[in-house]
Amino acid sequence: MERQIVVIVHFLVAFLAPAILARDCNVTGFWQNELGSVLNLNEIENYELRGQFLTAVEAAKGAAGSEGRARVVGIKNNGKEPTFSLSTAWAGGSITSWVGQCLMLDDGQQILKTTWLLRSPASSLLEDWKSTRIGQDTFRPVSGDILQGIRRTSVNL
Repeated sequence: MERQIVVIVHFLVAFLAPAILARDCNVTGFWQNELGSVLNLNEIENYELRGQFLTAVEAAKGAAGSEGRARVVGIKNNGKEPTFSLSTAWAGGSITSWVGQCLMLDDGQQILKTTWLLRSPASSLLEDWKSTRIGQDTFRPVSGDILQGIRRTSVNL
């Protein structure tokens, strides 16, 4: 009888524990990228995402508006490590869109790995060549208190 219990316990640990312990990657909450910008996301319904982006950098002073804050809308896929897309419109006329995936790291932490496009208005067809920028961000979860310490700087992108 004792041996049967040991076999059952081993079975439970080997086959059921990984499934119970596995977590889905969750895109909701506060996230900060390597430049200090903060993304706050909430999942509404039907995989719709809404939130705010507070930028820590601008291509030119005022390009992101006086507060450097913009509304974010997006969608996500289903799954343990879902893919998603987000977009925002800045006060200065630019649009930023991100596509990415929520990934679980080996240590149990999660990150949002994204590629972004920033389109700024072109003053003419001749100026169009410099109106689109592309880059990557890695967002890590942070506390909502992070919003108090954001300082924006202008950078030459």
